[in-house]
Amino acid sequence: MEKMKKICLCAAAVAGTAEIAGISAKAVEGMRKKWFLRGFEAGQFIGNLTAAESFAREKTVIQKKYDKLCEEFDELQENYNDLFEDYYEE
Repeated sequence: MEKMKKICLCAAAVAGTAEIAGISAKAVEGMRKKWFLRGFEAGQFIGNLTAAESFAREKTVIQKKYDKLCEEFDELQENYNDLFEDYYEE
């Protein structure tokens, strides 16, 4: 009878330990999911910032090219006007 009590006590201890381990595993899994989602959201935020920076850089480059073209056009327009004036003055 004493042996049977020890076996029951050990079985209860093993079952309790397994249950605690299961609960702990669920808690750890929940934390992993939570931290993964936080990391994923942070990654998306950083990706959006990087995309915005890239867009701003491209816009700046395009703006500089446009400004340069406008300057060249103004210069060409002045040259054309000078040539046109010289032609009709003669």
